[in-house]
Amino acid sequence: LFYMAGAPIPREVARSFLDMGVTPQNIYGMTENGSHQYTLPDDDATTIVETCGRAAAGYETRIFSQENADVEVGIGEVGEIGTRGALLMLGYFDNQTSTERSFNRDGWFLSGDLGTLDERGCLRIVGRKKDLIIRGGHNIHPARIEDLAHRHPAVAKAAAFGLPDERLGEKVCLAIIPREGEHVGAEGMLDHLHAVGLSKYDMPEWFITMEAFPLTASGKILKRELAEWAKAGRIRPAPVRWRDPAKTERTA
Repeated sequence: LFYMAGAPIPREVARSFLDMGVTPQNIYGMTENGSHQYTLPDDDATTIVETCGRAAAGYETRIFSQENADVEVGIGEVGEIGTRGALLMLGYFDNQTSTERSFNRDGWFLSGDLGTLDERGCLRIVGRKKDLIIRGGHNIHPARIEDLAHRHPAVAKAAAFGLPDERLGEKVCLAIIPREGEHVGAEGMLDHLHAVGLSKYDMPEWFITMEAFPLTASGKILKRELAEWAKAGRIRPAPVRWRDPAKTERTA
């Protein structure tokens, strides 16, 4: 068994284990509520690769509106992941304010993560609520872009984050670390993202190739630090624009 947790797992990583004959276990949880959501060895490949499985016995997971944490959303709708049950903490030590802000009126713990539940109760992670990019009123989920970027054979790591824009509020910047000896150009990456299903409305408008990302002690990418680096000029993403080849051919 290979245990995968700590950050959203790219599908290609999970698939690569299955291809090697190793059955990974896709896990979701937090310090506040333990590893409460997980796949099982006898789950089908799609469930293991694309979801974090179902909640543990004695625990519940629901999805709540991003605008109103007291309102549950429907099957397949994106919202904030809320949980409750025997694994859940009582509260944050000596911090009543944080404790109260972390629960809705019915006692569901609000994780700050965004996700969806399918009809079987299997959880799909969309990303962190605070990482959501809002471009001209359109919500863009970085985890979706990163997942698709990881499908490029030359990409080792990818991070999508928002950069300020005077007209639209934010635009998407995609940073990638290529595999050793590989090169990934901006236009080639945008063409790849289009080919694997990314909407033109979610396309990155800034791009940079890096050798390493800033990380937490547990190995999570510090996207806000990447954004700060860009604002300070420590890194210099290049502007990019995806053009639909079909429209270009018709125009020509």
